[in-house]
Amino acid sequence: MKRYVWLLVIFLGLLPVLPGGGCSPAVAQSEKMSWKDTGPPQGIYFYWYEPTFYTGFAPRCQDPSRIHIRLGRGNQTRITIALGPEQIGNYLEDLNLRRRTVEALQAQGIISLTQNREFESFCAALDRADIASIVSHKNTLPADEFQGKSLAVMKTLNPGRVFHIRRPAADVLERWRQILRQETGKTDTLNGRLELTNELLPGRINLFESNAKIDQFLIALAALARQEKQPGDTLNPFYEEASRFLGQVTRNIYQVKEGFIEADEFSTIYPTGTVQAWVNWQGKRLPDFAVTGIWPLIPRMKGKGILGMVDYISTNPGYGFVPMLPYQYAGGIEYNAFHNPGIRCPLAGSRILPKEWQQANGIRDTKKPFINLWITSRGPVSHGCTRLSAGHILEMRHLLPSTSEILEKVVTFRNLPQCYDLFDIDGNGTEEVMGVKFFLAYANTEDRIPYKVYAPNSRKPFYEWLYAGDVSFDEAGNAWISKALSCAFAGRKAYEGTMYETSALWEAEYETDRIQFFKTLPVSFESPQGFELIRELGRIGTGYNTDFRNLMLKSGQKKEN
Repeated sequence: MKRYVWLLVIFLGLLPVLPGGGCSPAVAQSEKMSWKDTGPPQGIYFYWYEPTFYTGFAPRCQDPSRIHIRLGRGNQTRITIALGPEQIGNYLEDLNLRRRTVEALQAQGIISLTQNREFESFCAALDRADIASIVSHKNTLPADEFQGKSLAVMKTLNPGRVFHIRRPAADVLERWRQILRQETGKTDTLNGRLELTNELLPGRINLFESNAKIDQFLIALAALARQEKQPGDTLNPFYEEASRFLGQVTRNIYQVKEGFIEADEFSTIYPTGTVQAWVNWQGKRLPDFAVTGIWPLIPRMKGKGILGMVDYISTNPGYGFVPMLPYQYAGGIEYNAFHNPGIRCPLAGSRILPKEWQQANGIRDTKKPFINLWITSRGPVSHGCTRLSAGHILEMRHLLPSTSEILEKVVTFRNLPQCYDLFDIDGNGTEEVMGVKFFLAYANTEDRIPYKVYAPNSRKPFYEWLYAGDVSFDEAGNAWISKALSCAFAGRKAYEGTMYETSALWEAEYETDRIQFFKTLPVSFESPQGFELIRELGRIGTGYNTDFRNLMLKSGQKKEN
């Protein structure tokens, strides 16, 4: 089938399911349900749409080969970055640079901060960590000492999201040797070879394409694995060759050093809205994923805004002037993309918000109450896009390479809707089902107003709905998933992978939305110049030459950073 016909088929398949259409009686009853007050909502209060910039503490990664993005069952998106010397070494300077740039924009009357005070909180956190002082001494400190200080600050500012992975190489390689010894014919097929390669370090090797050199190396290793290992023989040729193979297939991002596979990683998990449709799988009703498989980010070439780049900004205010990250052209001017919730919850008269959430005093102007709430839905909600909270999509943009050209080298892994994201996030040797502590899911009307909730917003009943009865709890309250199916990839397609009998549910803390509202002063932020300024603020980072013309900063500003 020709590509344009194939795209049309996909596009027709992405047409929205009407709210409530095809719902089971239990879900239909949820139209009468509202959420209960569980403390401050996990969202962003605001007056009306204005541009925003990121005020969080995640690192920037300019190397797409170190980035893994995965959507999995349970409606969450995980981003893991394997941190190298560049990411760690540039981290503090990036924080300092972002602060100085915004301060320069304020000082020169180019932007004015509005609505909230997240930038002030960002600066206070940098002051507490003494970042400016540490950066000023970079050239006088040994490189490893500066790297250590930088990593320590990253851990402090990103609690629960920076992990030191340290696995005994002998354990990892022996496990893989046993897999190779038992394989029967997998080396004869591309899918089989990819599966065997990825099993060397599951979740950290994610090859979906191969070449003759890798294939020949793997086949030779399988032959070595079948040779009997002598007792006490720690210098078996298999281990030496397998260690070399690990470095080759990961570009030495993961390698054996002094008997260990050791790395530092940043991992974050975002609750995610998917297509407003359902899929039946083994008698279970699951949120559907409109697009599965492997999809690189692509530039937006059709639309109403400025075109030609991946980090496109829509002219539709409902998208909050937050960059989108497209991965599929869907026909006409439509694209499927990662973007913000695309929906606002008006506080007055809301059908789903508890009364405690419907009153919120302003932050920058305490006498002016907020009137809207941005909150994402962890469930079926979109026409086909992948929706994150406004703070999370801004953070996602920040995590990724600055330039649009390099953004095109970032690939996203999208599981089949029945397949969990199983990943050993903390490096303890056991894969867990990835999840996040977020219990809000809603459907919206055609005019993008939430009108019903899918499940109560408390942990156990929400998980019962989200995981279709596959979750259980032990006496300590820990959640477990029975028969957790993983996902495998070959070429651009997703396949059912390994079935895990029982797996712990990893419940990441919800990352606070860290964004600052602002307005532009010399021009309207809805003008081409305003859009370029918004986009350029999202690109700032070491290794990227900031375009100060787009920021409208006066001459004399430092040209490179």
